Amino acid sequence: MMAWNVELGKQISMAILVIMMILIIAKYKKIEKVNLFFFLGYMMLSLNDFFFYFFAKLTNSMTEKYYSICIAIVFFMYLVYYYKLLYIPLLKKIQSILLLLYFINVFGISFIEESFFQHLSFNILYINILLLIFSIILFLYQTFNSDKIFEIKNYFPFWISVGSLIFYVGIIPLFFFRTKVSYDIFAIIIFILNLINNGVIVFGLFWNKPDIAKPEEL
Repeated sequence: MMAWNVELGKQISMAILVIMMILIIAKYKKIEKVNLFFFLGYMMLSLNDFFFYFFAKLTNSMTEKYYSICIAIVFFMYLVYYYKLLYIPLLKKIQSILLLLYFINVFGISFIEESFFQHLSFNILYINILLLIFSIILFLYQTFNSDKIFEIKNYFPFWISVGSLIFYVGIIPLFFFRTKVSYDIFAIIIFILNLINNGVIVFGLFWNKPDIAKPEEL
């Protein structure tokens, strides 16, 4: 069996990120403002990955402390994105509580963990992922109980949510058992999850119809 080339996988992932950013820029007219908020976070995370991949290669230095700050900001943007998508009053209030829990998580654990600004905090990451997953579930519940279900293929936030759900549900057990699996296995699973996530987003990007994406008014 051929061994997985970790470095080649990283380079392919970087190329995919560049292609994704070009597609997003090229299709920006089809992306409504609420979805642009998601893509600001997505592009911020992509540029962070892209920059620090080459920065680490050139300097041989650790970049976790920068990554942990960036990913905390990105999760905040994702949670606000779902807050903007939700229009059912009860669900919007629950999302407000999730945003409050986000701040308690980030600032609380950063005070407890003295190494927060030196290394990636998996405790903060796990909780933020769970908050995001719950936000996606709230949004999907709202979507499946609305008229948008009849034109789901053209509803871009749905595809963003499906891609994100697959990715983040997949990386929780991967990160949890990261010390018990080989780095090659870890790298190839991350690669596959990224590929699926980006593929789903591209599918939604091409099928998106902006008029479908407008929130319902109650």
